[in-house]
Formats: sequence, structure tokens, C-alpha cells
Amino acid sequence: MEATELRLNNLLMYEDAIVPIIGMENNHESILVKIDTHTAIDYRKLKPIALTAEWFSKLGFKEAYRSHNRVRFDLPNYCRYDFDMDSNKILEGFLFFGNYIKCNYLHQLQNIYFTLTGEELKIEYEIPHAQTTLS
Repeated sequence: MEATELRLNNLLMYEDAIVPIIGMENNHESILVKIDTHTAIDYRKLKPIALTAEWFSKLGFKEAYRSHNRVRFDLPNYCRYDFDMDSNKILEGFLFFGNYIKCNYLHQLQNIYFTLTGEELKIEYEIPHAQTTLS
């Protein structure tokens, strides 16, 4: 994962916790990522979150199709995401006008969604140390 992939509101793993990016700063040696009001860490200590069926549920996607080759999740009135069960993974990713955009991690999906809609992807997940749900 490169620092250029990250933006505000992305969710990532730090140690054993899911954390949001609430700020970023270049300190000339690395990119520091602010994960709460008191903590800024080197971005290389963050790990991406793999997309799973559980995450799609938290994102409001519904399973729309399942076969032995593919599982499709739809976000009503917006988009779909296909998991390809074959080893070549040709038909996997965020489906946009008949083309697959490869993304394997939550922050990538958040970024694609924001780029296409101009809105944050709503996530049914309570952030530790926060009073509200990230949206």
C-alpha cells in the first residue's frame, strides 16, 4: 500500500484495531497519518482491510447473485462488486459500465466510490474512540 492511495476517512488496520484516517502530514521522511486526536503514525504501520462478504454487508451491499464461479453484491441504485471464484480472477472487482475496476481492499473501494459519486461510502461501523458512525 502506497501513501498516495490514502485519503481522509479511509479505514485501515493499525495493530489489532480498525482506524480512520483523520489527517495526513508529510514530515520529509515519511507520511504521518493521524488516526485520532492524539495519535499520528507512519503510514507504513497501517495495513489494508480485505474486502469480504461481511464488509459488503456493513457497506449496505446485498448479495444479488451466487454461482459456483461468482458472487455478486449490489449497492441498490449505485453499483455492484463481483467476486470471481476462479483462480484467474478475470471477472472480479467493482463493476462500472461493464468494466471491472480491480480493488481488493476497503480503502480502494472507498476511494473509487468517492471518485465516481462525490460522496463518502456509508459504513455501518462504530469507530473506537468516536462518538458517531463514520459516513
